[in-house]
Amino acid sequence: ASSFGRGARMAGRVRRCGAASAVLLASLTFLVSERVSFVPAGAIGPRAVEGLSSLPELGAQIALADSSTPDLTPLEKYGPDPFFYTYIIVSVLVIVVSLYFITKPFWEQRWLIEKINAQKLKFITNESEVTPKEQFELGRMYNALKDFPSALAEFEEVEEDFDEIRAVLDPEDAMGALAARAQLHNSKGFALMKLEPPRTAQARREFVRAVTYWPEYPEALLNIGRELMKRKRFEVAVRTLNTALKWQPGNEDIADFAEQARKAMDGQLSEQEIKEIA
Repeated sequence: ASSFGRGARMAGRVRRCGAASAVLLASLTFLVSERVSFVPAGAIGPRAVEGLSSLPELGAQIALADSSTPDLTPLEKYGPDPFFYTYIIVSVLVIVVSLYFITKPFWEQRWLIEKINAQKLKFITNESEVTPKEQFELGRMYNALKDFPSALAEFEEVEEDFDEIRAVLDPEDAMGALAARAQLHNSKGFALMKLEPPRTAQARREFVRAVTYWPEYPEALLNIGRELMKRKRFEVAVRTLNTALKWQPGNEDIADFAEQARKAMDGQLSEQEIKEIA
């Protein structure tokens, strides 16, 4: 009897659970069939509630909103990156400056050749208007180009007519004429020293002639000092370089050669070092 009673109670519970499940299922079916909106009015606003009468319409409108919103790029989302653009600008500047210094000797030589060609063309087309000063400048350009035979030819040709340079100077500028003559002999001596083989004796005479016209000419004194060091006359070289340094105290080349000449005079330099300096 007790077992029968327990079975009856369990059967009643099952029937009640089944009935509750049936009621819940019927309620859900009714809600869906009647298209009741589950979106709270306060969440999306009164106008949106009016337009959303059912769950399918809500899903359709959400999908439409998603499709109408374009994908934003990182630049549009976060704006430009200052570090990135600074890095690009600095990199470009470094490349440009590096290329300039790498190609600078080539461009300088090309510009020098163009200047020489323009000057020579003027000599050919307007030979009567060419002055000794312009021909001297052409010789100096050949020296800068390291075309020493051509430079020497120009200097020797212009030396014969160099007295005419006074015509392009002020009549009272006597020192200007003397300085111009000194520059001519110094440049000529430099070209003679750079020939292969070097014509040292002739170059020495040209340097001496340069300081004859301009006794304080620092570049000529420097060249004389270097030539004296080559002949191991260090004491005279020190005096000559000190004289040049007196007129150009800020010239690092003259100061360095004077210091090396003093060391050579005191026996602090080897033969190889003296040759390299001279």
